[in-house]
Amino acid sequence: MYLSSILENFPKLRILVIGDVMLDRYFWGDVQRISPEAPVPILKVSGENLSLGGAANVAKNLRSLGATVEIFGIIGRDGEGENLIALLKQIQIDSKGIISDLKNLTATKTRLIAENQQIARIDKEETSPISDKVKNHIMRAFTKSVEENTPHGIIISDYAKGLIREDLSNEIIQLARRKGIFVCIDPKGKDFNKYKGANVITPNQKETEELCGFPIEDDKTLKRAAEILIEQTDAEGVLITRGRHGISFYVKGTHEIKTIHSDAREVFDVTGAGDTVVSAFTLSYITSKSWEDSVRIANCAAGIVVGRIGTATVTQQELSERFNYSQYLSNNKILTRDLLSKTVFRLKEEGKRIVFTNGCFDLFHIGHLKLLKQAKEMGDVLVVGINSEDSAKRLKGEGRPFIGENDRVNIIAALDCVDYVVVFEEDTPLDLIKVLKPDLIVKGGDYSLDTVVGKNFVESYGGKVFIIPLVEGVSTSLLVDKIRNGI
Repeated sequence: MYLSSILENFPKLRILVIGDVMLDRYFWGDVQRISPEAPVPILKVSGENLSLGGAANVAKNLRSLGATVEIFGIIGRDGEGENLIALLKQIQIDSKGIISDLKNLTATKTRLIAENQQIARIDKEETSPISDKVKNHIMRAFTKSVEENTPHGIIISDYAKGLIREDLSNEIIQLARRKGIFVCIDPKGKDFNKYKGANVITPNQKETEELCGFPIEDDKTLKRAAEILIEQTDAEGVLITRGRHGISFYVKGTHEIKTIHSDAREVFDVTGAGDTVVSAFTLSYITSKSWEDSVRIANCAAGIVVGRIGTATVTQQELSERFNYSQYLSNNKILTRDLLSKTVFRLKEEGKRIVFTNGCFDLFHIGHLKLLKQAKEMGDVLVVGINSEDSAKRLKGEGRPFIGENDRVNIIAALDCVDYVVVFEEDTPLDLIKVLKPDLIVKGGDYSLDTVVGKNFVESYGGKVFIIPLVEGVSTSLLVDKIRNGI
């Protein structure tokens, strides 16, 4: 299913959101001096605005993507609560399920922003568990909504502010299972038992590490962490947001952890990025039932919002334009040596770590894919040098390459893990390496450190060479033998 066609179905979906709603307040200005009273900056305020936060931001993201949304939560009988309800009504989110309770405060986060940089945050909130009376009230309203108009999905947005008690969470999940409703949970805390039976959980890496009790350092620890989450929640799958490393996901029974690398062009503010991920993923999965496509869309949506300040959202149109553009985006990855040199120089000035690898990539296979994905994980920007038609022929002999230069280049450029592709005419990429001066050269296990072209040059300025083990039993030559022998 094409990603753009998945997006087109978002307006047909109705989603219920239940969780800790918040009001986000922003004071904008600039800092020109330090307070004489204490060593703190003085913010001269030039503007102020209010925005939906927490579960309310999840609802806002869903609405921005075109879905019909009803939200359930609790606010205080205060001005902040009134402002929150007004903001929900402005974007046509049904807020009948939000209870106003005299004993509660409306959770409010006030951020002080100086020249697009957050310098302080002030939290006003109540984190005690809600009373039985409030819990029963919300559950009755929630059940009534489900019975009267069965939604396509439910999102539980838990910010550990007291609403999502274990019994409330369990009752919602059981109700959803009886009705066959998809449930996605953005969790919080160290006890995920209260989410048992949900379809998907979407913690970030820090939350995952705190729950599992060990750091995520590689694919092995990442997979083990995902397995622990599945064991504890009995979910169908887990999606772990990992900042600049993108989003990793694991589906029960597949025994494989996959990662979609970050789509962010620039990162100004990660506030609310998790809300965007859970919203975009839920709508995409309900529509497509595809984990990879849904994570790809969620990753793209997060990449857009982190380039904005505050609890931002992304629209269906913005995502559609991004994916329509991606149909020919790969062409923008294919650069001449001169243009690539200038591009790499600029990226280095921005502090980016440049990784280089090269090859013919004739008859692309899983070994090639593993090499490129692992190479990307070692830095910020992956540049791939590809032997030209004549270069590959001199290297591989008559009858090679099997795949033409243009096709090989476009196949590699179409991979998310690859940032730039360049063709070189020489027998080796040494001249190209001298132009680019990468921080790291990565090659496959059919090389030793001493046989890697460019090793001495790269190490002369502090760069490094790394060898990635081959995938056993996989090579272009073996594939050719199988084809010729009819195996």
